[in-house]
Amino acid sequence: MPEQALAFQSFVGVDLHKRTVSLAAVDPGGRLIARLKTDTKCIERIEAWLGALPKPSHLAVEAVGFVEWFIERFRGNVARMDIAEATELANRRGKRRKTDRNDALDIAVRLARGDCPLGFIADEALMRLRKLGRHWRRLSRTISRAKHGMKSIFNAANIRGPKCDGAAAQKWLLAHGHLLREVDHLAFADLLDVVMLMERQRQSLHRRIILANRDDRFAADMAILQSVPGIADIWSCIIAAEIGPFERFPNADALEFWSGLTPDTKESAGRTQSGHITKAGSATLRWALGKAAITLCRSDPRQEGLRQRLIQRLGKAKANVAMARRLLRILYAMMRDGCLYRRGGSSDHTAAANQARQRKRQRRITSLTRKEAA
Repeated sequence: MPEQALAFQSFVGVDLHKRTVSLAAVDPGGRLIARLKTDTKCIERIEAWLGALPKPSHLAVEAVGFVEWFIERFRGNVARMDIAEATELANRRGKRRKTDRNDALDIAVRLARGDCPLGFIADEALMRLRKLGRHWRRLSRTISRAKHGMKSIFNAANIRGPKCDGAAAQKWLLAHGHLLREVDHLAFADLLDVVMLMERQRQSLHRRIILANRDDRFAADMAILQSVPGIADIWSCIIAAEIGPFERFPNADALEFWSGLTPDTKESAGRTQSGHITKAGSATLRWALGKAAITLCRSDPRQEGLRQRLIQRLGKAKANVAMARRLLRILYAMMRDGCLYRRGGSSDHTAAANQARQRKRQRRITSLTRKEAA
């Protein structure tokens, strides 16, 4: 029995859905104690079920996009609560029949054995920063869709209009709105209202993000992240909040895989084919890294030169993803070494990362040589 299992008398696995939740509890030996499947609105019933379990109890809930309410509501009912990595659990499931009851029991049994893949639960301060960044992305996407509609109206009318931000578009509509048909004029005015409203809301949100970044807990990390050209208040907030403590990742490869920027490689009959990226992590993080990487390339000729070579070889879309992945690895090395970004040339953090990879490769070669000699 694992040493960590000795501290708990019951282990609970949770398979959460939008309307239903399945719970299974086992003892330290992995034997089933109790089950429960109920509606997510039956809060009192779930609390009573958790309260009847042997104490202390350790609970793990499978990671889904709406797990936040469950964590906040029931964290105080158990001694420890964790997130179970859904992707890794699916890889380990094998050919077992997938049901809600089986999924909950599988998490509980793995938790008791000590081999359940666990994720990271952000605390209240980090979650607040994360919500601010995700709300910025929602507003930005709404603005982008409205601006795309305004440009479509210009193209349909064969008009070379202004830049579709609030002020410029409003001036154009007042001066040259007669060039549009009545129905297009009304549609353009509605979209303009959306853009101007979202811009005002983003200004207010921007001020809240700046204040959140100045918190003593995040100030040091923000200073390192914002030393990279192209990463200011918004991108540093999103990157720091979505990743959390960088030290929880053993290396840059683990962080890259967690963020969903690694290609889905398929191998068969000795042939290896690299597919699309897995997109397993936070979509908001990948969005911010992509935007920041493009801005970095505009400021650093060395990075832009690398991007242009990748565009010629892979195309623009894949090159931008590769630069986002490269930026993530640079940020990991900077946070690990506590150093700032150096524009152009080989920076300290990049050299340190290369040396670490060389040492790792040398240890692997030495290990293989010893095995062959034995």
